[in-house]
Order: sequence, then C-alpha cells, then structure tokens
Amino acid sequence: MIRKGEAWGAPRPIQQDDPIATSDRAVVEIIQPALDDDAVPRTVVLRGGDLYRSLGGAPSPEPFCLPIDVLDVTADGVRHLAVAHVVAHRRWWQGQCAVAMNASHFRGWNLGPKAHPNDGRVDVTEGSLGVRERLAARRRAPSGTHIPHPDLHTSRPPTVSWTFDRPTPTWVDGVSIGAVRTVVIGVLSDAATVTL
Repeated sequence: MIRKGEAWGAPRPIQQDDPIATSDRAVVEIIQPALDDDAVPRTVVLRGGDLYRSLGGAPSPEPFCLPIDVLDVTADGVRHLAVAHVVAHRRWWQGQCAVAMNASHFRGWNLGPKAHPNDGRVDVTEGSLGVRERLAARRRAPSGTHIPHPDLHTSRPPTVSWTFDRPTPTWVDGVSIGAVRTVVIGVLSDAATVTL
C-alpha cells in the first residue's frame, strides 16, 4: 500500500510471458485464479481500461511495475473482483445511486477524483439527484467537479455496504452483474501488480 513520502512501484522490464490486459475485466480474469488459490498473482501488462486511463493512459517510457489493490465485491451473496470500479444506478441515474472507485475514471468520467488504486481505501459517492442536478453533474463528471454536492455523500472507507430499496442495476469493472439489493465491498491491499 502506498504511504506518504514513499515511492510507489519500481522499474521492471516486461517479461516475454507477462500477460497483457486491454481492459479492467481482463486484469481480473488473469489475477483471479491466483487470488482464489492464495498464490502470488502474476504481473499484468496493462494496455487499456479505466485503470489504465487513471494511471496516465500510455505505456511508460521505462516499464514500471505498480502494486494495486483489488476490490472484493459481494453482491446479493455472489463474489466478484474489481480493479477499477463498482457502479450501481438505475436508468438515467434516477433515484439512489452509488459508485465505488479504485481507479479515478469510469468511461469518460472522473467519478473518483481522489481515488488511488493502492491506498487501501474505496472512494465512494452515494446519493440521489433531481433531473437538473443530474444534467449538471453529467456536464461536470468528466473533470471530476461534480463533487462536492450537498445531495451526494462522499467517503473513503476501507469497506462499504450498500442496501438499495429495490434491485438496482450494477456493474463491476464495466460488466453488468444484474440488478441487486445488497453490495458489500472490501479492499484486498497489494493484491495484484500491473506494469505500464
């Protein structure tokens, strides 16, 4: 886990057998077998996805290896892993919405402007906005200036639980897991490494 005043990561040449991931979901698919067996995950060469964009969105001139946290997500009793985000919202972001960010970016939006993928915390935004407020937030989301907002609660806990008043469509690293009522998210610190 990154600590104030300490360097994060180290130079590391890309190895010929290092797997390459071009999406957040691909990172999880590569590291999950090792995490399930309590083994040391392989280093993944990152070349796409929201985590990649959050880390600069370009290969490093000198390959650099970075430890990252993994979000351990349980949604209605089913376990999932995420390296970038968990997003729960209804159509057009109506009603209760919740976002948990390990990376700062979700598609073209900066929904976690203070998120860091190796700080042992989840950057959470929860709340409900009216129609005008949703439109304003949509305009501001690419720059991350949609928060602070009086109707959006932000926090940076090591774990978070959500209970929705009705099943809410939810995405883990951009992949739909269906509509769920309860979500519990914890952090697996230093659970994976990526090379840029």
